[in-house]
Amino acid sequence: MPDPSQRPPIASAPLSVILLAHALDTETPEALGAWRQYLDTLKRPTEIILIQETRPEVATSPSEVEPASIRTIAYERATGFRDALNDAIRSAQYPLIAYSTCDKQYQPADLDRMLKLIDQVDMVVGYRAGGPAPAWRVLLDTLIGLFSRVVLGIPVEPRKCWLGPAGWGRRWIARWFFGIRASDPECPLRLARRAIFEHLPIQSGGPFVAIEILAKANHLTCYIAESPVTWTPPASPSSDAITFSDDGWLVFRLPDFGPTSGNEPRGRTGSTGGKSQGIPDAQTAE
Repeated sequence: MPDPSQRPPIASAPLSVILLAHALDTETPEALGAWRQYLDTLKRPTEIILIQETRPEVATSPSEVEPASIRTIAYERATGFRDALNDAIRSAQYPLIAYSTCDKQYQPADLDRMLKLIDQVDMVVGYRAGGPAPAWRVLLDTLIGLFSRVVLGIPVEPRKCWLGPAGWGRRWIARWFFGIRASDPECPLRLARRAIFEHLPIQSGGPFVAIEILAKANHLTCYIAESPVTWTPPASPSSDAITFSDDGWLVFRLPDFGPTSGNEPRGRTGSTGGKSQGIPDAQTAE
């Protein structure tokens, strides 16, 4: 990847927004309306691609969730959204791609901060700006910081967000198995140059996808920036048929980076470790 100074400006380019919706989520129509309203303020060509889960037991009428200006790609819960997400990325019309869940967890207006950063990087990832860390965590962070600076001579970045103990194991795996130093590797709200996905095909069909994208971006030496986002925890977290561990093991063993030349087949294997260019060595968000 070229240095940030060599990247062409893209912040004002047309934008494709990919939104992931679960069949049981009643917030989808309202979230779509919020995204359409926000995109109207950008005064540029935009599109929304809705990745809509289908279940045999849930009857979903397209007219209920799909305005005429929104294109929908359906996927079955049992098989996951891998193929639908790859189709959405390949069929996106514009050079900028934003991605999020289609509910009230994330606010479209937070994309403004990401647009201000994207000219200098390949991808901007959000981190959920939660509440202050408890006293024991602040004390532990202070001791770790002092040890790192005094004994190792390595400064430690201040903690950007506190996500609590939930998901600690997944974030630990993201950091120590896949080399991801992002503050919140599971946050789905992101903005990226579409070009990076040429060698970043999606293999995950479930919740591991957020970590997979960052791990492969690391391997491809993409420059990545972080931006705080507002987060409202869902009333009832959605469940995925494909587990975090299923996809994580697949990506760890057989990562696919797509063809690197006309003669090289897909399915190239290699390490997904490495440190993101442009992301500081942030502490693990626990």
